[in-house]
Amino acid sequence: MGSYLIKRVASLIPILFGISVLIFTILHLVPGDPASIMLGTSATPEAIAALNKSMGLDQPLINQYLRWISGILQGNFGVSVHTGEEILPQILKRFAITMQLTVFGVLIGWVLAIPFGILSAIRAHSKTDIVVRVFTLLGISVPNFAIGTLLLLGFSLYFNWFPPIDVVNFWEDPIEAFKVFILPATTMGIVVAAGVMRMTRSAFLETMDKDFIRTARAKGNSKWTIVMGHAFRNSSIPIVTIAGMQIGYLLGGSVIVEQLFSIPGLGQYILEGIYQRDYPVVQGGVLFVALVFVLVNLLIDLIYTWIDPRIKY
Repeated sequence: MGSYLIKRVASLIPILFGISVLIFTILHLVPGDPASIMLGTSATPEAIAALNKSMGLDQPLINQYLRWISGILQGNFGVSVHTGEEILPQILKRFAITMQLTVFGVLIGWVLAIPFGILSAIRAHSKTDIVVRVFTLLGISVPNFAIGTLLLLGFSLYFNWFPPIDVVNFWEDPIEAFKVFILPATTMGIVVAAGVMRMTRSAFLETMDKDFIRTARAKGNSKWTIVMGHAFRNSSIPIVTIAGMQIGYLLGGSVIVEQLFSIPGLGQYILEGIYQRDYPVVQGGVLFVALVFVLVNLLIDLIYTWIDPRIKY
């Protein structure tokens, strides 16, 4: 396990290096420059050139990249060319909000997905199974911004309630934070539930047809003992895999939900940087999301050995 962990951590270096090169290259291929946006349409070419020089944007791309990546390695993500604020503290502050939203959404999704996925598998082809399969199809097919819009309209029109705009952390005021995050988290949770529910049903159907399950039935074990004592753990690996991938995607892909519900998370911060052509903000934010994503995948791989000791690295 120790040698595997060292190899996996070492493998993150070329992955993150490749991602950093890709991010930097794509951003600098986009038309427009921050100086023109900051100074406006009435700015003279001399003023734009002077601002570009002060921000180091007049240097060759390779020099700009080396300066940026050397700062990243020292924990310095630079400053925003639009606001002048340091980027790393803003990323950490926004990421804390996105993390709360993601965890809340994932919990809602898992609470819905795992019980109903198991129920759908053990009652295959019943009315319950049909309802669950229809829900998963809708949850996978309908985009999250449509789900969020319907929730906003439904609660505001029929219940005369709208989530608070000011974001509060759970450790500061759990009740107020619950009010803030409940609708966006439910929006994300429905999407999570659809994928996990589908995988749970598929994994349990496959496991319930195995020989050891037949042996457990022949021994006279109850259905509950068979499902939770034998089938659940042996069906967990594909469920954990898709759940881990969804956590990574939600941490980096919650931008639409954050924008829809006006939540100042990391996704909204990166989106604002894109609008303003704020290269350091976008580069640092996307690289941070990529780092979190690969670390989540590494954690999922390590959880495999706890679920199934037969897996050796």
